Amino acid sequence: MRVIFAAPFVAVCLSAISTTAQADFIGVKGDIGFWRSDYAGSVGRAEIPVGTLGYTDEGNRFLHLSVEHPVPLIPNFRLAYSDMVAGRSVPWSGGSASSTIELTHADGTVYYEILDNWVSLDLGFSVRIYDGNISLVTPALTENMEIDEILPMGYALVEAELPFTGWSAGVEGNYTNFNDHQITDYTLKLRYLFDSLVDLGVEIGYRNQSINIDQGMRADLTLDGPYAAFAFHF
Repeated sequence: MRVIFAAPFVAVCLSAISTTAQADFIGVKGDIGFWRSDYAGSVGRAEIPVGTLGYTDEGNRFLHLSVEHPVPLIPNFRLAYSDMVAGRSVPWSGGSASSTIELTHADGTVYYEILDNWVSLDLGFSVRIYDGNISLVTPALTENMEIDEILPMGYALVEAELPFTGWSAGVEGNYTNFNDHQITDYTLKLRYLFDSLVDLGVEIGYRNQSINIDQGMRADLTLDGPYAAFAFHF
């Protein structure tokens, strides 16, 4: 499934580069980075705290890519991918407890630029595809929940250029409450780009993803923490 997720990024990248060479009004921007997320909440019908299962923080990789154009009525397009896999085994009463929390997902988003000057406002609609699993095995119980879902989500981005050359700050987020899945996913970001033919730079920020799933086995999780990324815009 991860290979399937990665393929669209390669195809869009190659297509975007080719198109940009022919028509400079097409804009491509994105970032690739690393998110260090702390874990909080619980899993299982018994609502076992993830802290007692050994989860503290994990490293996650991510990629974002947006293609924008000035054609009226046709939305812009954004792809996002987050690789989120963690597993633990800890001593437990009567033996040991092992668990996995995998929340890997890809987003496809269509959006419109409502504002596009020193303050930008994007609004749109995302489809999030999860390729994940949550499992829990203790001496007393075994629980497993496949998270292979396609979820509709609202999307918004507010971003402003700061009065320092190359700097900008913003808030970006997705939300859904659909089919026993309630998800809030937002990012606070600060970016610096060197002004050149291809703008390159860095982005740092904070991401919070809250997930509440009730499908037999329950999951009520919050993953949050800082991230850093290499950013580009051309």
